[in-house]
Amino acid sequence: VIKIKTYIISIGLFFFSIQNIYCQDQKKADSIKDVYKSGNYEVPEFILLNRIAESETNPDSALFYAEILIEKAVAVKPLDSSLKAFRLGYLAKGNALLIKGENSKVIDAFLKALNYAELTDDERTTGILQVSIADTYAVMENNEFAELYYTKGIEILRNIPDSLNLASALLNAGDWSFNIQKYDDALGYFEESGIIFDKQDYVLGTAYNLGNIGMVYAEQDKDQLAEENINNAISILEELEDYYPISVYLTYLADIYADKDNFDLAFKYANRSLELAKAYGLKDQISDANLKLSELYENADNEDLALDYYRNHIVYRDSVRNIAEVQKISNAMNSKTQAELDLETQKGKTNRIIMYAIAGVLFLIGLLAFSLYRRNK
Repeated sequence: VIKIKTYIISIGLFFFSIQNIYCQDQKKADSIKDVYKSGNYEVPEFILLNRIAESETNPDSALFYAEILIEKAVAVKPLDSSLKAFRLGYLAKGNALLIKGENSKVIDAFLKALNYAELTDDERTTGILQVSIADTYAVMENNEFAELYYTKGIEILRNIPDSLNLASALLNAGDWSFNIQKYDDALGYFEESGIIFDKQDYVLGTAYNLGNIGMVYAEQDKDQLAEENINNAISILEELEDYYPISVYLTYLADIYADKDNFDLAFKYANRSLELAKAYGLKDQISDANLKLSELYENADNEDLALDYYRNHIVYRDSVRNIAEVQKISNAMNSKTQAELDLETQKGKTNRIIMYAIAGVLFLIGLLAFSLYRRNK
């Protein structure tokens, strides 16, 4: 049985994608926009624009307000406030582009934000941005730069009293290490971040660490430790009603028991994952659980059920991709329509040229005929 590496769960990205008290909330964004349009506000304009950009759930709208913020930052006084405005603007721009998946542009925006953070000696934001850049490089599978920026960011965060952000940075570095199969490094990062989360009584962080440690143990064939940690994580997450990671961990437990040829428990956990994912509409996990059940039934030589579950996996996998596919089709149709319009325009130009040429020829023929007529007369 091949374990799916993308199971690893990270909450670190959550911390670094919203580096202030504001989070995505469209009602809040609309309310702030009303205040901004009224012109009657007490906080500086760049602060208000940043709040809108950070609250927007639509990444295109968030990007729009981030660009306005960057444009207006040059006029902000005094200089320190101007530098802060630029930093916030590029940070908001990077976060919006991150949601859109435009990773190269994300790196550019975060690097500019990092430059302004360094100019103002803002060590906390500098460390956070280093890790944000590392996260993006990790997604791009640029492991050399991911390692470089994780190392720099974590080193900075170790030296300032900001333990939750340090824990999140360690968690993200652990995720990256897990995905490139450096399991000992991943375990070290997770254990250190887990200690911080425990001290800060941040229960969600503790749960994710336990589950991620469990998956590292599973890859190291330490199945008992893997099961203990994952089950402890599931117990905490059930109390918190955070069901997505529970479904992920249940599917992973199915992997563990399938490896041990305990197919009764493997089926039990895979079915439980599917039921949970269906109950809460978690399409990614419905797809993954169906795939796992397909593999289990195939192993049990039940080809009919294996095929049924595989078909369900494809249906949900494709439904997750559907929005992107529809956009591609729409873009293709728009391109076709534009091509047709261009063709019609070109046809019109060609027809006009032909008409002018015919008129010119007729004029010359008429002129020649008139000359011949006068000459003959």
